[in-house]
Amino acid sequence: MAVAFFDVDDTILKGSSGVMLAKLMFLGKGETTSPRYVWDMLKALIDSKTGAVDYDNLMEKGLSQFEGRSKAEIDEIAQNCFDKHMRHNIYRMAYKEIVWHKKRGNHVVLLTASLQPLIDVLGDYLGVNKSIATNFHYKDGLMVATADKPFCYEEGKLILAREYVQEYGFDLKDCYFYSDSSSDLPLMEKVGHPMPTNPDPNLRRVAFLRNWRVKKFHTVLPPDFRPEHWK
Repeated sequence: MAVAFFDVDDTILKGSSGVMLAKLMFLGKGETTSPRYVWDMLKALIDSKTGAVDYDNLMEKGLSQFEGRSKAEIDEIAQNCFDKHMRHNIYRMAYKEIVWHKKRGNHVVLLTASLQPLIDVLGDYLGVNKSIATNFHYKDGLMVATADKPFCYEEGKLILAREYVQEYGFDLKDCYFYSDSSSDLPLMEKVGHPMPTNPDPNLRRVAFLRNWRVKKFHTVLPPDFRPEHWK
């Protein structure tokens, strides 16, 4: 047994969960956000492909959009984002890889810098063992714009993955990691089974030099799809 870690944006999802959330908040009925927030999410997506993203600054801006909301409100927004956008952009082959690991008794863990409520909904849908994401805090029942550190990004992903395997008695050398981003190289270089998936140019270059197998996901699940554990 081992752990199969999966990044989410452009790995399981066709696109960015943050951009999907910004789209919902900007255009969705009953939700409001500023054009600046949408621009920040789009810019972060572009910057992430070049490794130029200022993640601390991005998180501060992103979390500020939810400050003062109750957990029930945020959970409802996350569910709406999943129903309207995320669910319709899950790669078919990503789902098959997850099922493959589950049938072999491996733990499946989503490991992403996306917001925890979004990833909790996705993780429940996919039937994974755990979702590790950006977990923010509440005070007096209302969200405050602070989050647990290390952030689930770059070296932070490696730290959080190590904590998980140590808790369950696994070894990173036996584990898998699926990701599209060169920012995830700290963890990808430590697992025994690196799985560059829809890799960005830098990750594609590293994969070629190290003879890592590259996976390309294209099509998404059909609109009426139901996961195996729902049947």
